[in-house]
Amino acid sequence: MPDKPPLTALIVIADEGRRYALDQPLRKAGLKIRDASNGAEGLRFATEIPDIIILDLHLPDISGFEVCCRLKAHAATAAIPVLHLSDAPVESSEFAGHLERGDEAYLTHPVEAAELLASVKTLLRGRQAHRQFSSFLEAAPDAVVIVDQDGKIVRVNGQAEKMFGHGRDELMGQEVEVLMPERFRDGHRGQRASFVAHPSTRPMGSGVELWGLRKDGSEFPVEISLSPIPDHEGVLIASIVRDVTERRRMEQELRDADRNKDEFLATLAHELRNPLAPIRNGLQLIKLAKGDADIVEQAGTMMERQLTQMVRLVDDLMDVSRITRGKLELRKERLQLVTVLNSAVETSRPLIEQMGHELTVTLPKQPVVVEADLTRLAQVFSNLLNNAAKYSDRAGHIWLTAERQGSDVVVSVRDTGIGIASEQLPHVFEMFSQVDRSLERSQGGLGIGLMLVKRLVEMCGGRVEAKSEGLSKGSEFVVRLPVVVEASVPQKASKGKDEGDVKTSLRILIVDDNRDSADSLAMMLKMMGNDTRRAYDGEEAVAATGEFRPHVILLDLGLPKLNGYEACHRIRKQTRDKELVIIAQTGWGQDEDRQRTHEAGFDYHMVKPAERVKGFETTAIRY
Repeated sequence: MPDKPPLTALIVIADEGRRYALDQPLRKAGLKIRDASNGAEGLRFATEIPDIIILDLHLPDISGFEVCCRLKAHAATAAIPVLHLSDAPVESSEFAGHLERGDEAYLTHPVEAAELLASVKTLLRGRQAHRQFSSFLEAAPDAVVIVDQDGKIVRVNGQAEKMFGHGRDELMGQEVEVLMPERFRDGHRGQRASFVAHPSTRPMGSGVELWGLRKDGSEFPVEISLSPIPDHEGVLIASIVRDVTERRRMEQELRDADRNKDEFLATLAHELRNPLAPIRNGLQLIKLAKGDADIVEQAGTMMERQLTQMVRLVDDLMDVSRITRGKLELRKERLQLVTVLNSAVETSRPLIEQMGHELTVTLPKQPVVVEADLTRLAQVFSNLLNNAAKYSDRAGHIWLTAERQGSDVVVSVRDTGIGIASEQLPHVFEMFSQVDRSLERSQGGLGIGLMLVKRLVEMCGGRVEAKSEGLSKGSEFVVRLPVVVEASVPQKASKGKDEGDVKTSLRILIVDDNRDSADSLAMMLKMMGNDTRRAYDGEEAVAATGEFRPHVILLDLGLPKLNGYEACHRIRKQTRDKELVIIAQTGWGQDEDRQRTHEAGFDYHMVKPAERVKGFETTAIRY
């Protein structure tokens, strides 16, 4: 570690002998000495910022007292401690007042070496403390403004300069309330006076939130903590000022998020209850129908429609979860845009017809090819069509238009609906945002559909924007996607006649701890001509496999006693039937979920609820 540089002393004395007498003990004490014989030299050498100045009051040009006043008036040299020397005691009360500052001392000639060194050591110790305090102030992350008992600013740090936009010289001597708006000044003066009168009764560091005022006149929220600093003249006050603009913004965002969460949960409960009521009514109708086929069919159709609505809500929730966790993956391929739009229209047509809307579809004359996930991109446009249908009064008009524009294709969904207020337009794609949460629009959904639209379009390399001239003037959502330039789209080879044939009259084991789910699925498969058996936990599934020797096992993953993964592993280990097909039943459908079931020995991965079961052909995905 390098040695610290020696402390420096400036000796300003006209008499050479006296200078020499002081010089020797100071050099022996390790100080580096600079000599000056008059006041002008002393002021010039003081700009080198020595650690201490030993100053004779009687100089040939100007008095030592005047030299000291000039040093203390200059910011660069004001903090240098001064040891005054005189031939006789000084009676000036003005000079005695200066000595009370704590950074000056007084000795008379002749000066004893021990007394000289003791005084120098005391002043240097104060100088070191001052430097440490200065370093602490400048290193502080917050603005620090130090004021005297009259509220006049005596010191600020660099952070205060940056925060308020004032230079240090501009602030020195001003009342501290200049740094806050007019409406807060009187209250702060009273608080400051109370603090000065009773500093010990106020907790150190207690914060008060006010507003700060910059030099340019702009206001910003601040938190101020007051701390007393003992001083030779009484108590100084250090105001520690923190800009809380960012904290206020984050707190508001948290409040908004909390409010949105509460509204979302209330909406979710409402939306889930909506389809449950007609499903329950349908069950009652079937019981009361006493075999009337028409009523049973109508009730079944209605229940299927409501169940589809519930599945859509749950799917939206799962999609939001996957997107926010960065787990949503697209299965991109080259697609005819018309295929995507036809799929979206087919999905949304029942709602459009139910609301009595007219739908006009205009497609490009030439084929347009995009690279996207068919299911997800169709979901984008069906969401937009559903929104147009829900947010339009009955017998409205919806336009679905697609046209090629350079290297992009632009798809527009326009309606004659309730429109969007200008202040809501920037927020329509945010999580849980809804244009209208009123009871009249109770089928408005969860407020996550447009967020899904935006994220899915972006994942496909496109962008989406919302337009509206205002309330009651309809709205338009415009999706822009890049076009894949190619002459034609290769068609997938169709399956041979026997390739998709499904084996019938199978022995099927259904394993699910939800007895209603297992029993109803077993009944349905049995009505299709299969032999079925049920098991309600993992251990029972393993035992039943050995006894029943099924062709197919529909195996739930979340089971008591033995989960689905472990049950599958044991079944594979105990059976020699290589033709046995095991299908995982689960509510999780991401790629990592499929990978895990595949590694556990499953043949298929089926996401609940299955849309269709025929033999063992389902919506499951084959590895």
